[in-house]
Amino acid sequence: MQDTTIAVVGDGFGSLMVYSTAVYVGFRRDQLAIYGNAETAVATYGGYAGNLGQTVLRSESESHFLPADWPTFAQLNAWARRSPAPLVRSVARRYNPGVPEILAEAVTVERRLGWGERHVPTKVGWIRRQLDPIPHFVLYDEQAAPLGRAKHVALAVGHGPLTFPRVLAETRENPVLADRIVQAYEPKTYTPGGRYVVIGAGIASVNEWANALEAGAKVISLLRNPAPEEQDLNTPRCFFEAYGIDAYQELGFEQRVAFLGKILKGTSPSRKGWIEIVREGIDEDRFDQLIGEIDELKAGPAGLQIHVGSRHGPAPGWLDVTGVVCGTGFTRSALAIPVVRRLVDEYGLPVQDGRLVLRSNCGVPGLDRADSRLCVMGLLANTVVPHGDTIAGLKYIARRFVADCSEAEQLRRRRLPSRFAMQLSLAGDAVRAIRATRESEQIT
Repeated sequence: MQDTTIAVVGDGFGSLMVYSTAVYVGFRRDQLAIYGNAETAVATYGGYAGNLGQTVLRSESESHFLPADWPTFAQLNAWARRSPAPLVRSVARRYNPGVPEILAEAVTVERRLGWGERHVPTKVGWIRRQLDPIPHFVLYDEQAAPLGRAKHVALAVGHGPLTFPRVLAETRENPVLADRIVQAYEPKTYTPGGRYVVIGAGIASVNEWANALEAGAKVISLLRNPAPEEQDLNTPRCFFEAYGIDAYQELGFEQRVAFLGKILKGTSPSRKGWIEIVREGIDEDRFDQLIGEIDELKAGPAGLQIHVGSRHGPAPGWLDVTGVVCGTGFTRSALAIPVVRRLVDEYGLPVQDGRLVLRSNCGVPGLDRADSRLCVMGLLANTVVPHGDTIAGLKYIARRFVADCSEAEQLRRRRLPSRFAMQLSLAGDAVRAIRATRESEQIT
């Protein structure tokens, strides 16, 4: 058992945002604890990005891991590469940070500020509210053994489980066919000359179109509905700004859920690199797009035989394919995350359409107090902050949470010269780390 002022349940990007912000404003490192079973704060995302073949982020240059916004990531990259190109792109809002560069910066911040020293390599299974002698929370592992106590807790548990259409989920239980069906975020290889169905038209699916075509395979893009509108980010860019978030929070909960249903549909950003690859695939008769859903599946000469039905026209019928890749993302229901489900069951937390009903500060009603905060981050918070699962959204929530904690603790904040020196030192180290990586090609 360890006692800390702030605990973060989850050890991904959100934990690093909370940790770096807290150290920056003046919390001592021994006042903080990070719980989770990842090796580093970038391990989970790095694995997903590697499996997806992702090379750049959709976000702009404000999305990075230094505690303060300045310098922006475009400025860091320009400094590292000794080139004005990132700045020119950023002015035109067409700059996309490279995955290797952003991870290099995150690892730099993690190591410099001692995130690993405050990391408890154990997954939290239960959180209990206690009021005596002062309001606080007790954290337990998945075997219900106590781990520690904390006055303030941020739930940064990331996404839920990967999702599959029902027929494909059932087929994955078949050991003969299981390896023919993968999620876009899982490891995979494409056989040259093979024929693969890629389900969906979101960012993950578009990545997989390019990955398969570049490997010399054939691609069938399968959409349940006609293709969605093009959109570069997972929410309109205006909702990355404070005014957009404020306007969003003024809507009632049901209005926000309905609005999310419109803006969080699969979106395929129009990008030069992908367009050229797909165009080449079309010209070579290696890319096709169908509207429908797989309703039956069995072993076939190429590996699988799938039957595709459609509610939007003639059904494509039976197809012989090598494999199926699902760009269907993650389960959005908060109840799919065990620690959250147990909180809901024990304290009767309000849930609507699988989403936690939160306060405007991303606090959990009934458990969140001004003197002892319980905040959620990431996808769980997107009914309050629409881009809550992006780096920019995580930073927004982390800053609000840490500010509330410092006010509750009447923290003596780090002086401005000290904060400036820390930021400048971190920026210099980040630039050196970025310079050591291979420059990512912009694909817009």
